[in-house]
Amino acid sequence: MLVLCAASLGAAPRAAAQRSPIVVHAAIAGAVVAQGLVRVGQTVKRGDPLVYVQTRTAPVPALAAVAPADGQVTRVAVKPGDTVTIGDPVVEIQPL
Repeated sequence: MLVLCAASLGAAPRAAAQRSPIVVHAAIAGAVVAQGLVRVGQTVKRGDPLVYVQTRTAPVPALAAVAPADGQVTRVAVKPGDTVTIGDPVVEIQPL
């Protein structure tokens, strides 16, 4: 009977391990613009634009960060008007 109980415990399903969030960093420097800025809870696919910035050298906003994987946005660390530099964390994504 003891063996049966131990075997039953070993067969119990384990909770699926949740993957660690991915922190996405700015690839270029500039002032964050509202256009194209992702929102918390938004589902994104790999390659989707996340953040655009206005630079001093370009007349139109430039893409500063893209989604490295499919997932859901759990944190947006910037808001329109914020200035970011290369490497600043801008978005956190929970992979799906």
